[in-house]
Amino acid sequence: MTLASCAFIGLALWVGGWGLMIGVVTPTLFRSFQKPEAGRFLEVLFPAVDRWTFVWAGVTVGALLAFFLNRHFVARSLVIEIPVGVMFLLNLHSVVILHPQIRELKRKINLPQYQGTAHQQTMQNAFERLHRRSVQLHGLLLFLGIFVLGLSPRFLR
Repeated sequence: MTLASCAFIGLALWVGGWGLMIGVVTPTLFRSFQKPEAGRFLEVLFPAVDRWTFVWAGVTVGALLAFFLNRHFVARSLVIEIPVGVMFLLNLHSVVILHPQIRELKRKINLPQYQGTAHQQTMQNAFERLHRRSVQLHGLLLFLGIFVLGLSPRFLR
């Protein structure tokens, strides 16, 4: 298997994993269950998805880096590598910073000592702000991934 094939397969699994979560699993859960039950299920599911997408992101970045170095810094392959690098940084930010903050806020919001207090509302607002940022970030990641997948056959030769 060539480096370009490894990069393409890794990218397809990375983008496909997020696409499946964003476009199929999450909406289906919220249509099938009440919001609290769907949220609890996603709290368990998202850390596993984070790990797997991060693995495929690493495979993609590693293969592209090796491909880039092997081709002696061919400028046309940068059309693929730069967006994938941005995607990797977005994914890293999501997995390492954003999702742990969201989980911690969710945990605190549900503590008995905060129920019905102004502090609970402040935490709820912060949770909603971070959740909105996460949705926007994953939408951008998915858009870039589809863009790169569309360009890959042309630029990874």
